[in-house]
Amino acid sequence: MSFILRGNLAGELCADCKEPLTGSIVRFYRVEDLQIAVANVAADVKQTLAVLDEKTVAAKAKYLVAEAEIDENGNYEAVLDNDDQFFETPLMIDVLTKNVPNQKSEDKKPVQFTITTVQPQWRQFENDFIFTWRYCLPARFWCMIRSLFDAWVICGKIVSCEDQETPVIGVKVTAFDADWITDDELGFDNTDSNGHFRIDYTSKDFKQTFLSPLINVETPFPPFNSGPDVYFKVETGGGVVIYEETRSDGKKRERSNIGHCFCIEVCVPFDVPPPPVASVWTNVGEAFTIPVGVNLNDFDSAGYAGGLKYAITGSPKMKGQVAISSTNKPLDGNPIEYRFRVSDNVTGVNGAPFIDESNFTKTVGVDTGLFVSAEVGKMYYFGTPFKVVKIFAAQADFDADGWLDVNKSVLRTFTDDPTLNPADLTDPVESDKWNWIDIDNLLAVNTAALTDNSMPSVSNPGDVVPVADRKGIEKIALRFEVREVINKATNSFNYLPASGQTLNAMVVNNTQAIMSFDVVKLLANPCDPISGDIDVAYTVHHPHLEDVRINIKSNSNTINSNLTGTNLSLVNNTNDSLNHLNDNSLSITGAPNNISLITCAYIATLSVKRRLHNGESSVSTVPNQKAFYYNA
Repeated sequence: MSFILRGNLAGELCADCKEPLTGSIVRFYRVEDLQIAVANVAADVKQTLAVLDEKTVAAKAKYLVAEAEIDENGNYEAVLDNDDQFFETPLMIDVLTKNVPNQKSEDKKPVQFTITTVQPQWRQFENDFIFTWRYCLPARFWCMIRSLFDAWVICGKIVSCEDQETPVIGVKVTAFDADWITDDELGFDNTDSNGHFRIDYTSKDFKQTFLSPLINVETPFPPFNSGPDVYFKVETGGGVVIYEETRSDGKKRERSNIGHCFCIEVCVPFDVPPPPVASVWTNVGEAFTIPVGVNLNDFDSAGYAGGLKYAITGSPKMKGQVAISSTNKPLDGNPIEYRFRVSDNVTGVNGAPFIDESNFTKTVGVDTGLFVSAEVGKMYYFGTPFKVVKIFAAQADFDADGWLDVNKSVLRTFTDDPTLNPADLTDPVESDKWNWIDIDNLLAVNTAALTDNSMPSVSNPGDVVPVADRKGIEKIALRFEVREVINKATNSFNYLPASGQTLNAMVVNNTQAIMSFDVVKLLANPCDPISGDIDVAYTVHHPHLEDVRINIKSNSNTINSNLTGTNLSLVNNTNDSLNHLNDNSLSITGAPNNISLITCAYIATLSVKRRLHNGESSVSTVPNQKAFYYNA
């Protein structure tokens, strides 16, 4: 049989701001003078609170019957010896404090104080007797205890001025002291889901002077133990200042010389705080930054990208950053959703005003074939064990109008993976361990669904592709839209500043080049050895030619030469009009190349590189090879 003392001890800082007495020791003493004990049991606790000197603590040590350390939640449990004498014995409850919660000052001398004397009302549970006692120390007493440790604290709440009630979540609150020499930053904190913040500091944070640490004085005039004159600044997670006081606010009567515990409620004059990170489209792939106003960045006015005037091919990733929600936490706050719209009929000039919204008749995620799945972010679990989860957007994550809500992507991933628990995303404890990491990918767009991917053909190498049949230049325009969802059912949205960003022109292409090529003497019989004068015939066509080369190489590597001809070799070409090369009899052995071939096996290679880029890298060179044996 045991006598078990359980309970919880906390200290009040403000009416709605309390803290557990974590790390302190609760001590239970047998009371020697029963007459005094009866009086204390009957007294109000506020009348029995008292700080004890060392002599008093030492004198009562012999009456100590149990003690326990208070845990992080303020809970304690102490066990008395198996002795029936405790059944009717009053117990005095003391607390020994060596540090207070969030103490930033150096270690101070421990403090022991008496709370009260109780007459336990034991309740039997199986073979034990249990007494439970909970208490929260009043702010006046607990803040006095904190002062002995040079522990200062500001507890506050940020609310909307609209109704003086709605908490403002996820904003940064910074407190300053309006000092006589220079203003001191006391500290900062981010508001929680209830709009609460807490800033802990010490006297050193507001008593610094240019003579510190030799002289730390808030003011050269007495009293030297005065508190700071406090004022505040409130910022969004993205660093936008939404409320800012001046040092004159710190000199107001209610803000001047505040105590060790200061409580405040500040209203911010806006309805809904903007998202904590900027939501904006910045790039086509990693390589190309889109135009901003008259600044073309990596695109030219016609829609080509980069110094080599690339056309975009394949499924480039649209990159930038978008907050996943108004708090930038999955399934928390208001969702942020975005979409890309396409105009493949009307384009404009980059650097000029955006083309009209009405021209964007296709939407990624709605029109067939435009959407390509891409990794849009990662979820990091800072728990045990550490986890990294890749998040890919899927067609199911779009709504009927093409808006992508990445929260759906996260929830779907956690639902489909048996090793993950979707309930973690909203659990008060587990959700704080999961963090959203934006990797800059917004989504990928399949440009092949927007281009004419056919090419003309020729009957024989060297033939001319008629001008009317040659492949033309194709362009599209892209428009990015982003909004915060206030209430989707009532079509209540907050369109964010970057919504409507437009790339007026982007040149696109998804075709192979015409590369018709042969050694002329092999056309009749490709297996015969050849001799004498030999020629090659070729036709090359593509709207975006970068490099064209013809190389002759012997198996012995004795001969390894690029042929010269009209516009050969073509290197780093950016001329749009130079999109067609042909010759039905370019001599190898005669002018203009005059190569003296030896008896050997050879490879003739036509190499063509197109000015195409997927946003990450350019396309590779494509070869067309012919083998022959030359008998000198």
